[in-house]
Amino acid sequence: MKNKYFAIIALGVLLSTNVKAQEYTDAKVYQTGLKLVQDKYLNYQPDDIEKMAINGLKALHKMDKNLSVANDGKRVTLYYKGRVVRSRLKPEDRQDVSAWSKLTENMVKAAQKASKEVEKRDFEVLDTIMENGINQSLDGVSKYYPEGQSEAVVARGGIKSFSAGMQDNILYIKIAAFNQHTVANVQKALAENPNCVGIILDLRGSVGGELSEALQVADMFLSGGIMVLESKPDGGFTYYHADEEDQSQDKPLVILIDKNTTSAAELVASAMQAQSRGKLVGTASYGKGSKQELYELPNGAVLGLTQGYFYTAGEEALDKKGVTPDICTYGQEEVPDMEKWINQAKKAECKQEAREKQDFDLEVAKYIIDSQV
Repeated sequence: MKNKYFAIIALGVLLSTNVKAQEYTDAKVYQTGLKLVQDKYLNYQPDDIEKMAINGLKALHKMDKNLSVANDGKRVTLYYKGRVVRSRLKPEDRQDVSAWSKLTENMVKAAQKASKEVEKRDFEVLDTIMENGINQSLDGVSKYYPEGQSEAVVARGGIKSFSAGMQDNILYIKIAAFNQHTVANVQKALAENPNCVGIILDLRGSVGGELSEALQVADMFLSGGIMVLESKPDGGFTYYHADEEDQSQDKPLVILIDKNTTSAAELVASAMQAQSRGKLVGTASYGKGSKQELYELPNGAVLGLTQGYFYTAGEEALDKKGVTPDICTYGQEEVPDMEKWINQAKKAECKQEAREKQDFDLEVAKYIIDSQV
């Protein structure tokens, strides 16, 4: 397999910069984080800095219920048990990162003096403010990851990412997460089972993972053509094409998806569907078609900011929409007449549903493959 995808940033868990310092101040972390959003966040709006600062300070209430922060348009006021602790005018320039960082630090120091609980949990304050400020103010997928947690994100929480085996002469491949071993595992499964009559690629519950691995997996089952498009800042697209060789030898293929099929896994499913390579069976997928780039902060935490969006080969957005299967199994557990039911299944009416443990979807997949053999 060519290495043409290795330079592509992984979807959801991506590149980091080397800005970590041996020592840091909270103010430096606030300022670095806000500045990164201002400079790097694709969907940046003029009021984002203010929203992040205010939402960050409001997180003090999570540490001590007696603390609250009011925002009256001109001032930011900190209360403890209903009494004013500190009140400050907002920066004249609402996009002044340095001024908002100083205001945040000033308010935190006042909260620590007023609240023994916040003073006692001093080591949590920075992460609490940054996490709430970033996660509650942007697009919902741009995130702040405290130190050490970004590694857990990359590892996908220790999920058993791959399994494969023969079921009734059909090669069954389950990918729960795409990592650096996925391509090699799929290649091995294909090589060790050359006599299979068909292939089931189960992406139900797949959390996605490394985009480069996902695209190479899709490439194994395709004979040329566009797999996915990535948006560019100028409004155009970057196109990713498959090679001409179908390593699965064009054997009957069914791809299983459900509500929890997300991120890079959705790109694989949409690439197959766009090329009419096999049938998609299951329910509508999650709908995460954005790309986040990771930036390391001075405290060792990581900030993931949206940098782009992915589209199907037909230039249809995946973000917030997801992939709709060709055959919808929503709400189904068994049917008296499989052929009649499949012919009546309507793609447009499919909803989301978690179906990773439903055997019915596998039965549908096997029936489709058997009917093509």
